[in-house]
Order: sequence, then C-alpha cells, then structure tokens
Amino acid sequence: MLVSLLLVLPACSVLTRSDKLVVPPPPLYLTKPDSVLLERCKGPVDLGDKPLTQAQLEKLWITDRERLLSCIRKDLALRDYYADRDAGLEGKR
Repeated sequence: MLVSLLLVLPACSVLTRSDKLVVPPPPLYLTKPDSVLLERCKGPVDLGDKPLTQAQLEKLWITDRERLLSCIRKDLALRDYYADRDAGLEGKR
C-alpha cells in the first residue's frame, strides 16, 4: 500500500500544469510624504509702514533670505520624494 501511494503522488504532480500559473504583482503602496514637506512656506518679511534703519533692513533681509532658502529646500525635497516614489512604482529603482 505504501509503495502504491508513492507511485501515485508523482503522477498527481504531472497532472497539475504550473506553466500557466499567473502570480499577481504585489499591491502598490502609495506612501505619503512627511507632513513637514507639505506645510505652506512662510511668505516674505513684512516691512511695515515706518522708515527702517540700515541695521533693521539688513536683519529683515537676512530673515527673508532664510525663509526663501528654507522654502526652496523643502520644495526640492518634495520633488525628489515624488520622483523617487514614482521611479519605484515604475520599477526603475
């Protein structure tokens, strides 16, 4: 009986055609970027209505430049995030 069972098992594997087996691709996961990258950038510095001294103007200009650079870095990081994610979804990564 054991011998007949051993002879039947290989025969079962021949009857099963696995060459047309379709394996579905893994589900795509769209991750969201960090919330810091989605925050709105701070606008330019408000100069007000009164005349400014040279020192005040320089300080406000420095603050304005820092805000601009911060916004540019954040926008570039967000662009790179989406480019990397899209490349991964297309299988180019």
